[in-house]
Amino acid sequence: MTYRLLEIAFNYIENLSREKALKKGEVIASLLKLIRYRKDVVLKNLDIAFPEEAKEWKENIYKGTISNIGRNIIEFPKIPQYYKTGLIKDIVQIRKGKEILDRYIGKGAILVTAHLGNWEIAGSGLTAYSYPITALAYRQKNPEINSLLEKIRTESGLRIIYHDQTLKEFLKALNSGEFIAFLVDQNALRHRGTFVDFFGMKASTVTFPAKLALKYKKPVLFSYCVFNEKNKKYELFIEEIDTENKDIKQLTQDYTKAIEEAVRRYPSQYLWTHKRWKTRPEGEKEFY
Repeated sequence: MTYRLLEIAFNYIENLSREKALKKGEVIASLLKLIRYRKDVVLKNLDIAFPEEAKEWKENIYKGTISNIGRNIIEFPKIPQYYKTGLIKDIVQIRKGKEILDRYIGKGAILVTAHLGNWEIAGSGLTAYSYPITALAYRQKNPEINSLLEKIRTESGLRIIYHDQTLKEFLKALNSGEFIAFLVDQNALRHRGTFVDFFGMKASTVTFPAKLALKYKKPVLFSYCVFNEKNKKYELFIEEIDTENKDIKQLTQDYTKAIEEAVRRYPSQYLWTHKRWKTRPEGEKEFY
């Protein structure tokens, strides 16, 4: 039933012009704000990250976060259309770091990113600019929904590797000169991560990209893609993370710090609805 409803909704969205779709995204956001969607989690996270800011500022960031979610929901099923028609190269513009991508094209690199702006459209945009992206994804419990999401992503130009696939698949992508994209800003279970600082608070953070980069001597690039309210387009930024003389924990800290700096620049486009600090060091009480 859920699958069928999603399929109907996605088909409806696909037939809208982008202008109309973005307006529908605003409607979705308004409904989410009305029901105070995860507002307690957002405000708790903002209290941790920005203790110096006033309540009014945090309320405005909450509104921006939900607006970004509404926009991402509505853009997602349209990405294959953008990609196939070439419109994606007008919607997504590389603002900084193209020379870094050019340096490693055909050589293979680790691309770390975050739930900032629109991470789904970023991968399609990079692929359209001839930077092949293989993205790590987690399987949905419902196989039909998983197939639907996979279809949208692959038709957007991406190749998908699932988290439960073998290391050989990751190495194959790297050795074929692709950029492997990892979202590295979500709370990691204790056995999958290490604790590093994120906004001055210990956050359990996935280490697999750091392990992969250091073991196989691949560069690490940080990328994020934010929405420009004025022209309704997305701006893509890429920077290189220094891996020289780093161990796994330090490299994990470095890419987490890069994410923090980007979030500080665009706090209203970050996914504050996620319980980022859920896993705590031994002996510490949970925040949520």
